Amino acid sequence: MAAAKTEPKKTKESAGFSELGDFPSVNAWVRELRWMTELECMSILQGKPLDGSAEQDNTAFQVQAFRDAIDRVKFESNKITEGFNSLFKCFDNNKWSTLNTETMGVTCSIRKLIQLCNSHVAEVPSFIQEQQEVVMGESAKLLQHTASAADKNVVHKVPLVNQLTFLGQSFSRLVDSTLGYLVKQIVSMMEACTSVSSLHVVINNIITLGLEGEHMCYMLAREGAVRSLADVCRRENVAFTRSKALRGLATICCAPECVTELEKEHGIDLLLDILMDMAVPESVQGEAAGVIAQITSPVLDQNHQLCHLADCLQVVLTALLDLCERTDGHETFLLSAAAMANITFIDSSACTMLQELKAPQLLVKACMCRKAKSLFAKDQVATILANMAAIPTCQESVRCCGGLDLLVTFLHQKPSLVSSTAERSACERVQQKAAIALMRLCQDTRQTYKVIRQKGIPRFVELCREAEARNNSDAVLVACLAALRKVCALYGREGISSLDYQQLVLPQLMDSFLMCSHTDENFV
Repeated sequence: MAAAKTEPKKTKESAGFSELGDFPSVNAWVRELRWMTELECMSILQGKPLDGSAEQDNTAFQVQAFRDAIDRVKFESNKITEGFNSLFKCFDNNKWSTLNTETMGVTCSIRKLIQLCNSHVAEVPSFIQEQQEVVMGESAKLLQHTASAADKNVVHKVPLVNQLTFLGQSFSRLVDSTLGYLVKQIVSMMEACTSVSSLHVVINNIITLGLEGEHMCYMLAREGAVRSLADVCRRENVAFTRSKALRGLATICCAPECVTELEKEHGIDLLLDILMDMAVPESVQGEAAGVIAQITSPVLDQNHQLCHLADCLQVVLTALLDLCERTDGHETFLLSAAAMANITFIDSSACTMLQELKAPQLLVKACMCRKAKSLFAKDQVATILANMAAIPTCQESVRCCGGLDLLVTFLHQKPSLVSSTAERSACERVQQKAAIALMRLCQDTRQTYKVIRQKGIPRFVELCREAEARNNSDAVLVACLAALRKVCALYGREGISSLDYQQLVLPQLMDSFLMCSHTDENFV
């Protein structure tokens, strides 16, 4: 006889679930639960990358290791530099016993730095090893001198000073060589990258290094970063990478040596090609304009060495002005206008070229649009108009397009209550340059009357009288006093009170300045 089938024994839980299943709402929830969990799984899967990023992760790890090494070397070298300063103080005060103790501390710190460098570098190059040996040898000699001075309480100052100087020079060369080697490793990684994501990681780190200061920018240029970034900019298939590389060039080129490297790599031609190629995205062209603005900055020395830029100045200005006209973006307009403003500082012939290109009309029109609403953009426009106003043949082109009215409105610019220090400084520059431009443009009573009609004189007086209105800027005060005197000289006392005329116009400029600035300083 076949064995009878035994039904599975129902537990309390299963029995309870079976009873709950009798309710329609529970049945509907059970049916929907399957779809809800599947959607949750899909949501989790969509948050994960489809392809592996092993190369990017490896690149990021290696770059971070070199960055950490650079930071540690700089930190330790700064501590050792402070130790050198302490040694010189001990020497000056004839504290020979303390000098020996301080020398031992510096020697130990130098040894620690050398060990740190060797731990972060897989294979220490021979030239760095030689520098390390020289530094350790000079440290031992200095320690011997100071130990003898401490024992005998007598010292031969000249040999000790020479030894301390030799050690300092050797140490500086060691630090420079080590940092240069670490920087070169990062630059070499940029050249070896095969994926866009890895390239972005390296360029971002180079930009961060460049922001540390001029010396690091010089070191980056010396180790080939300018050449490598220029090579990336010549790639036509990845626009975003080109934009990043151009931002890197603008960051690094803050020293004359870096600009020289850019010229050696035919960087001016590269920037022109990008600016004149209408197939290039506007954002990339804006970054190219940013590089031109950087290498033509008035704060840089030796701008006159940009020989190739001078040869193709007309083409550069045409491209920049065209970019200003067709862009709707504030940053692109700002970078392009800044480049043109800087060029007018270093080459006066640029003003005549801008006149031929009808730049004043375009810039005045742009100031009525959102793209030029910021104080930073107005600063660049005011700079261009002021520099053009210094050229007699360009003055009429600024006047006839509404330039006078725009400059008077620039005088009335005020930073907001929550504005940053940079915005307040930009407002000062706008006021100063507007006053300078107006002074240059007021050549007869006709132009002067336009300034008076736009309430220019009351604003001049306000900027002279009220320090808060000009953010306590002496530069704005001098410019407004000079402009006010020029207007009154051409049009008389109309629009100005007798007291203001007596105190701001009639006295010597220095006397009015001292009265308004409330200072007893003498200025030449």
